[in-house]
Amino acid sequence: MPKRWKVLSSEEIFKTGLFRFRTDRCELPDGRVMPNYYVMEFPDWVNVVPVTEDNKIVLVEQFRQAAGDSFLEIPGGSTDRGEDPKKAVLRELREETGYVPDDVRLIGVHHPNPAMQNNRMHTYIAYGCKLVGEPEPDPFEDITVVTKSIPEVIELVMTGKITHTIVVASLLYALPALGFHLPRP
Repeated sequence: MPKRWKVLSSEEIFKTGLFRFRTDRCELPDGRVMPNYYVMEFPDWVNVVPVTEDNKIVLVEQFRQAAGDSFLEIPGGSTDRGEDPKKAVLRELREETGYVPDDVRLIGVHHPNPAMQNNRMHTYIAYGCKLVGEPEPDPFEDITVVTKSIPEVIELVMTGKITHTIVVASLLYALPALGFHLPRP
């Protein structure tokens, strides 16, 4: 197992409400010194695979400026400072879709990009989701809510129509809880 690096110094380059960007000077286990290792610090993220009472998955479609395209995703977002991930995922689900679940369970925790980011993604599955009102997205979110059957969602992943890596990983966590397994190539 690779050994930890020793942080010799750390310097903040930029800080905003969304993230902090820093550079670390690190000593590797063999004594080499890396002068600048860049790290983006984000709060932990959450997302949820919402399953309706009639066994459909609630998805959101939204434009992502960095990639210049629209993406089909599952609801999610950032935790607020000190916020419990389960509370955050329930908030995000309601805000982005108007749905609330009967039951929500943690199904996995993964690292979105451990080479450059320090945060984790907490993935939940929500059962018995019911539409209780209109979505109430953040001021600069333009979201379209759609529902698809579980086989349709699997097909969207397998045919490259769902390409957001975090969403693909989270759906992979959810498949056993939904009684499905990916087909072998």
